[in-house]
Amino acid sequence: GRRVGGLDAAVDEIVRRARASRPYPPALRRPLRGAPERGMLLYGPPGCGKTLLAREIAGAMGAREPKIVNGPEMMSKYVGDSEQFIRSLFAEAEVEQAEAGDASALHVIVFDELDAFTRERGSLAGDTSGIRDSVVNQLLAKMDGVVEAGNVLVVGLTNRPELLDDALLRPGRLEVQLQV
Repeated sequence: GRRVGGLDAAVDEIVRRARASRPYPPALRRPLRGAPERGMLLYGPPGCGKTLLAREIAGAMGAREPKIVNGPEMMSKYVGDSEQFIRSLFAEAEVEQAEAGDASALHVIVFDELDAFTRERGSLAGDTSGIRDSVVNQLLAKMDGVVEAGNVLVVGLTNRPELLDDALLRPGRLEVQLQV
C-alpha cells in the first residue's frame, strides 16, 4: 500500500509516464515514443508532501534510494564547489550506465527548494548570482546528458515555480510538472 494520502493517481500517472521508456533499448526508444521523460517538477505549498511523493515515485519505479539535495543548504555549503557537487550527484549513475548499460538501475536525484539555486540566470544582484548562474548551467548540462544515459530521473521540488529559470522547464528537462 501507498503512504501518500490522496495522491495515488498522481503517483501512478507519473510512474507510467516515466517508466514508459525504460524497457526498450535506446535505439528503439526514440522512434517508438520520442525521448523519455527524465525530469519532473513537483510544486505546491510548504509541508504538502512533495519530498514524500518524490520518495514514493522512486520506490514505485524500483529505483535506487533517491539522493535528496536541499537547495539553500547546497548554496551555502558548496559555494565554489557547487558545480563539482552537481557533477558528483550524477557520477554514480554515469558509472553504472557505462558498466551495465540498459540494465542499469534507475537513479533518482531530488532537488528540494530548487528555486534557491535556479532562479532565472542573471536575475539576482549581489555576489551569488555568478555562482548561481554556473550552478544552473552545470545542472542543465547534466540533465541534457541524462537524456542519452536514460538511467536518471531528476525531480525538482519548489513552492515558488514562478522563480525557476525557464531553461529548466523545457522539453527533456523538468517537463512533467505536477501541482501537489
